[in-house]
Amino acid sequence: MSEHKPNSVPSPWAGRILVVFFGLCAIVLGADFLKEREVHHPLEEWPILYPIFGFVGISLLILIAKGLRRLVMRSEDYYEDE
Repeated sequence: MSEHKPNSVPSPWAGRILVVFFGLCAIVLGADFLKEREVHHPLEEWPILYPIFGFVGISLLILIAKGLRRLVMRSEDYYEDE
């Protein structure tokens, strides 16, 4: 039996969690095709605009956070200097 690491998902559950996650993604994407929306902008006619917009937005947020971390990060021995 493999050793369980803290803050990790045990391997038997990992596959099940991914199946549920991708299943929910497929349901939400399918619902996007079924729901009729009020269009305010020509881009809103694209059926997968909002998932693409969300993915790009979260990706940019992660990249900006990585850059900001480098800007504000302190050294590991910051509190030991005193």
